[in-house]
Amino acid sequence: MSDFITIPIQDSHRLVNAGNVILVSAQSHEKKTVTTVAWHMPVSSQPKLLSCALANKRYSLELIKESRCFCINIPEFKLLDAVVFCGTYSGRNVDKCKEANLTAVPCSKIHGFFIDECVAHIECELYSMIEAGDHTIVVGNVTGAMAQKHLFTPDGVIDINKVQLIHHLGGTHFGILKSQET
Repeated sequence: MSDFITIPIQDSHRLVNAGNVILVSAQSHEKKTVTTVAWHMPVSSQPKLLSCALANKRYSLELIKESRCFCINIPEFKLLDAVVFCGTYSGRNVDKCKEANLTAVPCSKIHGFFIDECVAHIECELYSMIEAGDHTIVVGNVTGAMAQKHLFTPDGVIDINKVQLIHHLGGTHFGILKSQET
């Protein structure tokens, strides 16, 4: 038998938690915020749907419910301090963009904003919400997407030799992917 250890149930999500971190921006009228999210994934090709899990206490969830839209922003590793800041403080109490030195730019397809310092952005209209314990899964219908041109390979994926995305390993642990020749 292999040499295994028991993982506490409360830490079991960390076994699958190495996806890249996103910043979700939301705006309703004059109120806006941005929050850090590690739990997200595509859920449909037709229509193109993406999802993210937001803690029920998050101010961004409140604004998404009001506005019925949000923007997914893809930060690179050099933004780690801003990403940690946006995941630590509440937008109810602080202007995260100002404090984290992030530039909010109006979206073109939705009433919202994207973070100019991020390498890619996906604008979404709210498709559905699913209550899931202490989180709500927000599903967005993609209405537009853009990325820095030089960061994509010819077959349309982010070139990890040109940009280091932030991967959340759990807690306060983060990492980056390294390219391997095959």
